[in-house]
Amino acid sequence: MKFKAKKPLALALTAIVGSLMFVPLSFAADDSSFVIDNIQVRGLNRVTVGAVLLAMPVRQGDVMNAENSALTMRRLYETGNFDDISLSREGNTVIVNVKERPTIGNIEFAGNSQLSESALRPVIEQQGLKAGEALNVQTLSQIQKSLEDFYHSAGMYQAKVKPVLTYLPRNRVDIKLEFTEGVSAEIEQINIVGNKSFDEDVLLAQMQLRDDVPWWNFLANRRYESQKFSADLESLRSYYMDRGYVRFKIDDTSVEMTPDRKGLYLTIAVTEGEQYTVGKTSLRGDTLKYGEQMKELLNFEEGEVYSAAKVASVEKALSDYLGKYGYAYSRVRAFPTFDDENKVVNLDFNVEPGSRVYVSQINITGNTSTDDTVIRRELRQMDGTWLSNEAVDLSEARLNRTGFFETVELDTKRAGNTPDTVNLDVKVKEQPTGSISGGIGYGTNSGMLLQAGISQNNVFGWGSRASIMAYDNDYRQHIELGYTDPYFTVDRISLGGRAYYDKFEGDNADVVSYDNETVGIEITSGYPLNETMSVSYSVGFEQNKIDNTGDNFIQSQVFWRDYSDNAMDDSGTFNNFTASFGFSRNNLDRSVFPTKGSRQSFSAFATVPGSDLQYYKLSAETAHYFPLDSERNFVFTIRGRVAFGDGYGTINGHDQRLPFFNNFYLGGNDWLRGFDNNSIGPKAVYPGSGDSDTSVGGNALYAGTVEISVPTPFISEAYKRQVRTSFFLDVGALWDTREDDYKDYMRENNIGGGGFSSDNDKMRASVGVSLNWMSPIGPLVFSLAKPIKDYSGDDSQTFNFNIGGRF
Repeated sequence: MKFKAKKPLALALTAIVGSLMFVPLSFAADDSSFVIDNIQVRGLNRVTVGAVLLAMPVRQGDVMNAENSALTMRRLYETGNFDDISLSREGNTVIVNVKERPTIGNIEFAGNSQLSESALRPVIEQQGLKAGEALNVQTLSQIQKSLEDFYHSAGMYQAKVKPVLTYLPRNRVDIKLEFTEGVSAEIEQINIVGNKSFDEDVLLAQMQLRDDVPWWNFLANRRYESQKFSADLESLRSYYMDRGYVRFKIDDTSVEMTPDRKGLYLTIAVTEGEQYTVGKTSLRGDTLKYGEQMKELLNFEEGEVYSAAKVASVEKALSDYLGKYGYAYSRVRAFPTFDDENKVVNLDFNVEPGSRVYVSQINITGNTSTDDTVIRRELRQMDGTWLSNEAVDLSEARLNRTGFFETVELDTKRAGNTPDTVNLDVKVKEQPTGSISGGIGYGTNSGMLLQAGISQNNVFGWGSRASIMAYDNDYRQHIELGYTDPYFTVDRISLGGRAYYDKFEGDNADVVSYDNETVGIEITSGYPLNETMSVSYSVGFEQNKIDNTGDNFIQSQVFWRDYSDNAMDDSGTFNNFTASFGFSRNNLDRSVFPTKGSRQSFSAFATVPGSDLQYYKLSAETAHYFPLDSERNFVFTIRGRVAFGDGYGTINGHDQRLPFFNNFYLGGNDWLRGFDNNSIGPKAVYPGSGDSDTSVGGNALYAGTVEISVPTPFISEAYKRQVRTSFFLDVGALWDTREDDYKDYMRENNIGGGGFSSDNDKMRASVGVSLNWMSPIGPLVFSLAKPIKDYSGDDSQTFNFNIGGRF
């Protein structure tokens, strides 16, 4: 290896040889030994005289001889501060001549595009190469090798590193590390040998490394990293151990490189062994007064397949149970006994509760913007009470859930000398809580969708949320400004509000032709009932400006008859005071592609008496998910929705009704797939022409869905959680309970043109298949459906899709 340097490498080699072989001629014979009167050090610049004298084994008054001379040289070289050292004698004075190693001025990285400087710098600093330290040229070769090995561990086997030294005045040196990274080696193939119980694809899906990635996942790669490979081996071991293969072992692994250093072949040889089941389980040790309750946590059934993960989970559950009551440092350990003849594992759980621990005080650090009260209100562990692991874990989860912090660490430390008292240290690292977002999408029903928003989730550090958002599609434009304080009171009652503008164009939404321009303001409040349920309330004011942009139809004539002087009017402005109530419950296992749990919601909306329009709307939805197998590849889903709306009170001698521009609609990609968007239910009736094919909506509906989700064909195990394929049966109906009013109006005014369909309240049904894909650009939904129960006037839609994303 050659270094570009102005000083030859031979100088350092000479110094090393000198440290081992040099014996000053003046000290070679016994008769030349002398008592040291003084020691002088020459050539120092950075190193102090005191540091040199401290390193020397002799002092003033000691005898200097050949042995002490060699020891002095060795000790001084061991300090790492000198390139060259010589000893001489002037009378009884020892002269120490040194040449200091240069001080490192600056370390520069060049050419490292694949690995950042922050990743590489610890590699060199661990070996003493730091700015301000003395340079030992001999370590550069090792540092060079370490850097190249680091690149190799990241799959870049063509990487080379060349140190370049530039000597500066005052015995300083700059170091430039020049990297030639080359092409990253990609995994050509991963082979698993010895697997009999599980297919190779199933095992490969447990690994992070990939030898094949789908074309659509442009964020994935086939790069090899040794750290990931080690983690993958542990994942394989855990996969087998969690399925009863307690004697599983990895016999050998190999990583073979192609001659051009661009490809790798990985081989993993395994021995599976036999599958073991759980035998008897017992609880021993000091369970205090909680023995019976803790035995209920041993949720093993004799004969079930052994799972190391479940054993660890039970250990944690037992420890956490004691932790709820202040025994925060309890120890629970499972002792397995293997019966190799019967392939059974007997489990004994030993409990050591320790002593009960109390929290003295809670210390919060790291919050430069967020107020302390915002953090404390999320904590479920209180000072002055016993330490509860459950409360600490919940506190950490709640702080993470706020979105205000990049990291959250809760740690307990002994308080003083008392063993049963601790302080809880809450250390947070704040992150930006404001965001600018945008999105673009397309749907067969909505057309092109554009959306944008600006939000701040921690206004002034108070934990309040403020946002402004807008979106536009083929038939609606909407802009909204909102603010919410989630902790308006200490009881977690929230208070917020929003102001909004909305314009709806019915003729572009496949419904009757009218425009609804809405301006409103709303004050909202709510609170959680528990971790899964919450309620909300709101009051507001809303102004609707309605314009009929097409021919007058009977439903609109009846509306204008009630709310204006002329049934043939086609525009009007209505001012309404509103109130609403909402309830929600959610215990799904995850928000995207849930496999277990349920979600319910109920909403009630009404205008306040004295408003221009007096009406109400009720709606309820539910969804239930049931896994059909242990791997949750098959999921049975039931979803349902019911809604109803109507007017209350009278106006101009007529009963008030749900305005036609607030009707419900049915059909499309959300409910009752296979039918065209908003095509189900009552149609507009035009004088003289009768029932049309233009939807006007209704005031009552029900809809339901039964789905079975199955593994998606041709999708590898590694990506099955990103794609969901479902076979579904959709049912539903939409009708108007005030239809007789329209018939009476036509009869009273001698309006001909036909009647209303008698099929509106009859159930429609469709079957089909849908594909949901959480793609890198956002969610994509495709459905192929066919109506199996329809009626005259219903429009079908065989294929439906929505593409949406945010940035």
